[in-house]
Amino acid sequence: MVTCKECGYQNNGRKLCKKCGAPLDLSVEENAVSVEDLPDLTLYDVNRELKKLIRYFNRMQAQYSEYEYCNQKLDSLDKRGYVSKGILIFGICMIAAMVWLSVGEVLYTYIKQDITGLLVWNAMFLAVGLYAVIAYFHSLKDNRKKIKNYLGREVELARQLTNHYKNYGPCLIDPQYTDPRILDRLALLIRSGRVNTLEQAMDTLFEDAGKTKKESSDYLAVVASRQAEFGEKDALVFCAASFFGAYHQSGENLPSPE
Repeated sequence: MVTCKECGYQNNGRKLCKKCGAPLDLSVEENAVSVEDLPDLTLYDVNRELKKLIRYFNRMQAQYSEYEYCNQKLDSLDKRGYVSKGILIFGICMIAAMVWLSVGEVLYTYIKQDITGLLVWNAMFLAVGLYAVIAYFHSLKDNRKKIKNYLGREVELARQLTNHYKNYGPCLIDPQYTDPRILDRLALLIRSGRVNTLEQAMDTLFEDAGKTKKESSDYLAVVASRQAEFGEKDALVFCAASFFGAYHQSGENLPSPE
């Protein structure tokens, strides 16, 4: 922040004062104002600030929704590419049955019995078993590709949302809860008269959703870990609105990175 020497107005990232238009000395940039430096706000002020936040972050609603969508897809996939191991076990059992029948064929041949029926079953078990094993590893490879695509898109969106948050300046809300759908719920709680402070509104938001702050922290830690594994350590993480029971609007376009 840079303070104008003419009028005392604090400017952020400007060459001219926003209030009086005087040139600013950018060589002497002061520490950024934090939320703690803001004066005590009345409930009216908080409600008015929330409206500003909703308007500002609503510009990125599509990005928030797609970010959440990517997270939901990644949650359904294991890091190694989740595929039910039942398919692999079934295939191995079929191949094992084929081996057992092969032993039976040898015995039947030894006692000079007709083994035509055993050969048919042998071929069938072998075919089904190989198909199941091949299908398992093909699905494993396909899911690994999906994870890479979804994670790459999630990190790209996290960077966009991080830049948007930082450009706002001092913010009453932690970055992880800036999805407009979450902000809408906070504003509704304040307007309803159920709460008297923003802190109470956050606590009530968790209570109404049947969630705890620890659950939120654990969820965000998983997201941050994924982003770090992809090589992104500077971008912020953002809580899904569905965590609080706020879902995508019907007909919302969520492109798949697959």
